[in-house]
Amino acid sequence: MIDSISNSYNNSAAALTDNSMASSANDKKTAPEVAKATISNIDSQNITIKDQLNDLASSGPPVDKSLVQEIKNKVEQGIYPIDLDMVTEKMFESFQEASG
Repeated sequence: MIDSISNSYNNSAAALTDNSMASSANDKKTAPEVAKATISNIDSQNITIKDQLNDLASSGPPVDKSLVQEIKNKVEQGIYPIDLDMVTEKMFESFQEASG
């Protein structure tokens, strides 16, 4: 009436051990290949980003030169509107940020 399970237990434990060793051996083989692929992918992304940054740096800041010239002309002519209250408020904010 009682089935013996000692043999099947030992066999299943051996099978689990063998499978875990086989999978870790496969992981060890594929890990360097995955790491190399990841590193080359990161390197290519860094190169692309560096190229984009170099392009942006060489083109200069995004400035609307016609608007800058228009403001300069108005300031020289004395017709550019200056809100002294706003300038004073921004200066106070700036001093408060600098002091603490």
